[in-house]
Amino acid sequence: MRLAFLGPIGTYTEAAALTYDAAAELVPYRTFTAAALAVENGEASAAVCAIENSLEGPVAETLAILVRDDLNLNINAEVVLPIKHALVGSPGLSLVDVEIVYSHPQALAQCRRNLSVLVPAALPVAALSTSAAIESAIKEPGTLAVGNRRAADLYSAQCYEEDISDLPNNQTRFIILSADDCEPSGDDKTSLVFSMAHDRPGSLVEVLQPFAERSINMTKIESRPTGRQLGTYYFFVDVEGHQQESDITAAIDEARLCTQWLSVLGSYPRWSGNDD
Repeated sequence: MRLAFLGPIGTYTEAAALTYDAAAELVPYRTFTAAALAVENGEASAAVCAIENSLEGPVAETLAILVRDDLNLNINAEVVLPIKHALVGSPGLSLVDVEIVYSHPQALAQCRRNLSVLVPAALPVAALSTSAAIESAIKEPGTLAVGNRRAADLYSAQCYEEDISDLPNNQTRFIILSADDCEPSGDDKTSLVFSMAHDRPGSLVEVLQPFAERSINMTKIESRPTGRQLGTYYFFVDVEGHQQESDITAAIDEARLCTQWLSVLGSYPRWSGNDD
């Protein structure tokens, strides 16, 4: 198993990859898109991509991957990790004098309030990943980074604060993308994406009604612009159950008639690792 992940080493995505399959060969890529393309091109067996965070919501790049018509990938697993953002950098810095804090945009957003208190003069600057941010910070005087403690240790950085997320219980959900389908496990989730056939009152209800009528629980709904025209959206929906189950199959078939386009992104075991 070759797992593509957002690198370099020390990212939360690498931690998710290790949680999914500790025996896999891990291959770092600079973006989630590059990791997904590696699977499509046969360079990797699967790709690990962050899809949503409990504080900041969806990861736009991953949602964009899921609607690309040139990628034939399915979601076949999910991993949910607790997130602890540390404030790290070279030793001996005075926090009030720090000029720049590097990190992935999601991490910066999840710590926005605490950063304004801890490093009031610092400008937040986006990096491709939290590990890349730490690499930059230890090379550039007067800067810090937001990343995880493991990455700080890997890059011999000093940890100034252990956990600076603005709210407790910070978690990120990761999905595993591959060309494979998953057989039912008995405790599954199915992910869908669709766009509307008509922009009129009740049109979204019509798509979701087949699931409600069959008592199929919807665990997530997310809308993102299609990019084609203002006011047009993709809707991402997760429901409990596997697409091979008769009720799920019937609901999807009925819902499809009310959409312009509907795609099943995959059925896969529901993550329960943090419940143990």
